[in-house]
Amino acid sequence: MSRPEGRLPFDHRVRRASVALAGGALLTTALGLTLDSMWLLGAGAWLLIAAVLLELIYRP
Repeated sequence: MSRPEGRLPFDHRVRRASVALAGGALLTTALGLTLDSMWLLGAGAWLLIAAVLLELIYRP
C-alpha cells in the first residue's frame, strides 16, 4: 500500500498546528522577556516543546 504523491489535507492541518504552536511560543516568550515574567517564559517553553514533539512524532 503506497501513499499517493503530494501531501494529504491532514498533513497540512498538522503542519499549520505546528507553526501556530511555534508562533505562539515565540510571542509568549518575547512577552515574558519583556515583562520579566517567569510563568510566561514557561508557557512559551511548553508551547515550543509541543510544536517540536508534534513535528517529531508526525513526519509526513
